[in-house]
Amino acid sequence: MPYGKYQNLPLSDRLMMMLEATQAGTWEWNVQTGETHFNERWAEIIGYTLDELQPINIQTWLKFVHPDDGSESDKRLTEHFDGKRSFYECEARMRHKDGRWVWVRDYGKLVSRTAEGKPEWVVGTHIDISGLKELSERFEAFADLLPGVVYQYQQRPDGSSSFPFASQGLRHIYGVAPDAVKEDAALVFEAIHPEDLPRVARTINQSAQQGQDWVCEYRVIHTGTPRWVFGHARPQSGIDGSVLWYGMIIDITERKKLELELEKSQANLKLAQKIARTGHWEANLETGALYWSDMVFQILGFERGEVEPSVELFNSLVYPEDLTAVRKSEQEAQQIGIHDVQHRMFTKSGELIWVHELAELQADGVTLIGTVRDVTTQKQLELKLQQQAVIDPLTQIGNRRYFHQALQREYNRYQRYHTPLCLIMFDLDHFKRVNDTYGHAMGDKVLKATAEVVGTNLRQQDIFSRIGGEEFAILLPGLDVSGGQLVAEKLREAIATNPIDDNGTSVSVSATLGLVAISEDIDSEEQLQQIADRALYLGKQKGRNCVITADKTLY
Repeated sequence: MPYGKYQNLPLSDRLMMMLEATQAGTWEWNVQTGETHFNERWAEIIGYTLDELQPINIQTWLKFVHPDDGSESDKRLTEHFDGKRSFYECEARMRHKDGRWVWVRDYGKLVSRTAEGKPEWVVGTHIDISGLKELSERFEAFADLLPGVVYQYQQRPDGSSSFPFASQGLRHIYGVAPDAVKEDAALVFEAIHPEDLPRVARTINQSAQQGQDWVCEYRVIHTGTPRWVFGHARPQSGIDGSVLWYGMIIDITERKKLELELEKSQANLKLAQKIARTGHWEANLETGALYWSDMVFQILGFERGEVEPSVELFNSLVYPEDLTAVRKSEQEAQQIGIHDVQHRMFTKSGELIWVHELAELQADGVTLIGTVRDVTTQKQLELKLQQQAVIDPLTQIGNRRYFHQALQREYNRYQRYHTPLCLIMFDLDHFKRVNDTYGHAMGDKVLKATAEVVGTNLRQQDIFSRIGGEEFAILLPGLDVSGGQLVAEKLREAIATNPIDDNGTSVSVSATLGLVAISEDIDSEEQLQQIADRALYLGKQKGRNCVITADKTLY
């Protein structure tokens, strides 16, 4: 239609054309008389023509709507008529002509009342959201496999709030079922530590006002013992004045304990420096002469007079891999005047400790005077925190981050030296059935037991990681395709023949493994992983509990 003719159409016709373009079914209902009108699209959504549905009245809707959803629809309409909702909105299932249920999103608004003030005509639309519902269900299943809780949090203009969606991890974090907070979030906030609640509320309000991500660490109490959690969510403003956050909350109790221990250790070390002697030393960079205080002898496990301090002796005690850093710091001290380095040293007994040296170059340009202190405990905590960042807390093997670091490293090694390398990707067959049948606690035990069985069948140099819910990855440096096949088949059999027993309950699982050996045809570590994934899914299509070795058809 030419634009000029379209522009000359009555506004009502133009609005109807726009509405039809949205593929929305329209409805009109007289609450008092029951008179009802639908457009042709309304009938098409459930597989009918409008003529097939004649005669049409409010019973037509009631005939096709799911009884549970019809009750919810009535409740929301009543709230709208009573002024509690500015408009009517509901999601409902309708029976299709072919017998399946079709999901629709139902919007409506009261447009007239009788002379007595009773609700009269209501108009609205139905939009088919079956596809969106299917995607939503898939996302919920995926979200339940993630650590912590994935959620939507809504804060309404009147100050009330709710969690329209939350994964099952909400039970672990807050001890609350997701359905219990769909309309009112109060139970979640009741589980937050009273001392942290004001800060959590303040950061949420700041995020809403400034439109910035919400990031917060706080304590939760639902098992009697406070646990630390970390939350991160992104806000989005709604047309009704509400704010909806999309985010994730994870349990960081173990990490927080280590951080607090580290802070305490650092405080104690600072206090010790004030009230106790600090080892000090003096070195001549030209002659190699070295003086140690009594505390330096004590730190290194020697008695005064047992050895004669010298730069040569000191260097012999420095851990070989750290000697370069120590010498570099000494050279820099001649330029900037400060020697500041942390490194490892052997004590008299052979124990390996960490020390921190801090010194200043004197005016003569060759004398360094400084202090040394044992920072072994602090370093061990730092290294433990670093390790925690790459370890899966459930199975105690590498996590996804650790795997990708190792994959990049091994791929780069292949690029330089062309050393053989195999990658195995596997996951447990029908693992959801284990969770559904025996519960998530048993599912966790199955994952831990699988990691133990696989770990005992790998070499020390092999790299084993959990990269998803029940998905694992193994890098086999130095093995070609035949060697990788032997390992993969050995692992498949070990998993299948080692049932997990728990209080009289025995659960057997199997695994499907995809194997790929690196070659010049593979251009990146990402492609290597993709090929192994394709082999894994091909194995699932072939019936599971098998090993599939990728050939070039999967590249």
